[in-house]
Amino acid sequence: MLKRIIITAVLVVIITTGLMYGYIEWYGRNLEAESADVIIVLGAAVWQNGPSPALLERISLAEDLFRRGYAPAIITTGGTGTFNPTPEGTAARLTLIARGVPPEVVHEEVKSRNTRENLDEARKIMLKYGWQKAIIVTHDYHLLRAITEARRLGIEASGAGVHRTTMFRPPLVLREVLANLVRLIV
Repeated sequence: MLKRIIITAVLVVIITTGLMYGYIEWYGRNLEAESADVIIVLGAAVWQNGPSPALLERISLAEDLFRRGYAPAIITTGGTGTFNPTPEGTAARLTLIARGVPPEVVHEEVKSRNTRENLDEARKIMLKYGWQKAIIVTHDYHLLRAITEARRLGIEASGAGVHRTTMFRPPLVLREVLANLVRLIV
């Protein structure tokens, strides 16, 4: 009897993980950005020589959306981490400005340390300017959790996800599976 319970539990975990993995992949690849008041770039690591490849991918997507007229302003997010010499929000803002985005349309927040804090700090900037609608820019596998958190905070959000990545994807998606399952339970 105990063996049957263990096998059933393992199968439930495997099936649930597989379904969530598939849903995260599908959601991130099928969500489309909608015109908004602002683009929010979620933070990613900063290396000694500047933004990590992951952050550069997000910056490039945000820049593309801005240049295509999806939103007239950008908020870059992220503070300093254990290994980040420069706040993520600052590195992203400086990169966008170096690429020719007007400095007056790029706002930064540098207090946050995780996705929820990124969005909460961005929300405060949105309130200051009277913005309500945002495009969340992150990697596609991160969009489900990011959009859910944004909406919980009262942000009217659509999303745009980086589909190709320089990072090895499976462990990153599995991390999102766990984070989304915890979010559903808690």
